[in-house]
Amino acid sequence: CYAYRFESIEAQADTIKLLMDKALKAKPEEKSKLERKFFCAFPNSYVSMDSLFGFNKKAGPLYHSETPNHLQFYGNMSSYIDFFSHLTSVPSEEYYKKYVSICIDGYWQADNIRVAFGFGLHLLNNSKPACEALSIRSDSEIKSVFRFIFDGPHPNHDTNKEFYQKLQPVVSEENERLSQLLTEAYQKLMSENHEH
Repeated sequence: CYAYRFESIEAQADTIKLLMDKALKAKPEEKSKLERKFFCAFPNSYVSMDSLFGFNKKAGPLYHSETPNHLQFYGNMSSYIDFFSHLTSVPSEEYYKKYVSICIDGYWQADNIRVAFGFGLHLLNNSKPACEALSIRSDSEIKSVFRFIFDGPHPNHDTNKEFYQKLQPVVSEENERLSQLLTEAYQKLMSENHEH
């Protein structure tokens, strides 16, 4: 990955915007190169994701970047996060390493910071590379990713239950340790009091 050095969070946001715009308009032979640059400019941690896409006393520079309804895959999420979650030109090992990193210690917020940025669906649909990237992390990091997948203001609801029931056997087939940590993280989150 090209090592971008941004002078500010706004400069990083401008680069992400520019690269996605160019990639969406590019011819196929140039698209993968632009997607790769976008990937490299994208945050490497939950904290940097929150700075760009969240609302902390004020809106982050990419906070107001909603995906049009006909393009939404994960609900009302930033178009840049959605674009990241559908990249296909980055090698799986590198892609999922970064994906896991941006989910570690994540927690639901009433903005673009939710559903682990779509990582749960990658575990379900691309389980082998997603589980491999997750399995090299510590137990506490893994649990934090699983928690982020299901986190919300009132996480004990039917949609989460159904998703857990689909995800658990898929993860179990790939890695028993991950399966156990998924169950522990899910049960702990469901047992907590989420009253506001």
